[in-house]
Amino acid sequence: MNLTYLNPIIRSVSLYERINRTDECVAYDSRLFYMVSGDVTAVVGGAKLGHLSPGHLLYIPAGTPYKLKGQYLRMVAIAFDPTVDYAEREEDLKPVPTAEYDPSTVHSAEGLAPLDKMIHIEDIESERDTLLGLVSIFTSAEGEYRAQGSAILKQLLLKVIETVDENALPARMVEALDKYIRDNAGDDISNTEIGAIFGYHPFYISKVLKDRKGTTLRQYIIAYRLKLAKKLLSESGKSVNEISEECGFNDPSYFTKTFKGAFGMTPKEYRNLSKDDFI
Repeated sequence: MNLTYLNPIIRSVSLYERINRTDECVAYDSRLFYMVSGDVTAVVGGAKLGHLSPGHLLYIPAGTPYKLKGQYLRMVAIAFDPTVDYAEREEDLKPVPTAEYDPSTVHSAEGLAPLDKMIHIEDIESERDTLLGLVSIFTSAEGEYRAQGSAILKQLLLKVIETVDENALPARMVEALDKYIRDNAGDDISNTEIGAIFGYHPFYISKVLKDRKGTTLRQYIIAYRLKLAKKLLSESGKSVNEISEECGFNDPSYFTKTFKGAFGMTPKEYRNLSKDDFI
């Protein structure tokens, strides 16, 4: 999943103490259920999951038939879209019986793996306060409560994705980061900006890179810029100053110092050496 594309829009947040609908139904948007207390039996997409106990979380993508049954319970239920594609529709979309479902109007999560499939996590008790906090935010409905709630839900969904596959999130993050740096190498890329774009603190992104690539975020950006500079020095007739600017080094002297520190020679010396190798 492209992390920049995950921007959930919450339609409703409720705290259920009884499930009135016990027949199979389908929702047009995505659903997330968290068991605070009690017990619920669940069938999703025709597959019986068994009992949902306290601490269990169930995510059901839009358009997936499901059936829940239980009483004497407390369950947080969140109806939302994973992206802003349907943000103009603010009304709460009630689930409908399977026979009445119209697939042409579903808010599909297709292409948003793993959020395009049902997710059942049996122990995510650590998020209990976060989910109950969302109930309080939507109950008070004060200020920019929808925007605040959606930001909290994004962090929760990222935690869910990471829990499903502990290697999936870092791998996707590095892949998306590579593309972002390639597309913006000549711009002034700050750690703070990248943190805001990817929805994670820059320290966490640096930790992911340190674990997977052995380098910090700042070092990773500089390494790509130097790699691009080597390519331009070898294959283009642009001046060193032009290449310095194109690779995001606004100060040519700093570019020369950094290049020499990395490769043991100045950009001009590298260019001359490349010419000699070519001949």
